[in-house]
Amino acid sequence: MKSAQESLYRFAYTGQAEFYDCDPMGVVWHGNYLKYLEAARGRFFELAHYPYKVIYQEGHTFPVAELKLKYKSPLFLKDDFTVITDLLEYENRLVFNQEVRRGDTVCLRARSVQVCVPNGAGELSFFMPENFIRNVRELIAESGVPEEG
Repeated sequence: MKSAQESLYRFAYTGQAEFYDCDPMGVVWHGNYLKYLEAARGRFFELAHYPYKVIYQEGHTFPVAELKLKYKSPLFLKDDFTVITDLLEYENRLVFNQEVRRGDTVCLRARSVQVCVPNGAGELSFFMPENFIRNVRELIAESGVPEEG
């Protein structure tokens, strides 16, 4: 899941594995990692001052078109975790590399691609809204060099 592409922006999202995320043995069910990844991507949109509500109000949706996962080590009930998210592309599509970590242990690696779909069109587009691009450029400029998580 490692990419030769350089991160344009990096941030960390933290959470805790809750009872409802786990199987009867206290292990986080594999499908719940998708929820953690989505929460981190949602946080990215908030940091860029372009949350999902604004995306929709401006006439777009950003569905996940591709997702690749590599499970490395399980999370357990009440484990604190961090999702490190690296933005790799944003002008024609969104590409993120993400890692779910428990301390220094990598639990999951993921790569996702989101595309812009105009509301009601049912077809993907190969552009991102101008306001979104402007906001992401400002976010990157404000952050300088991506921080290590």
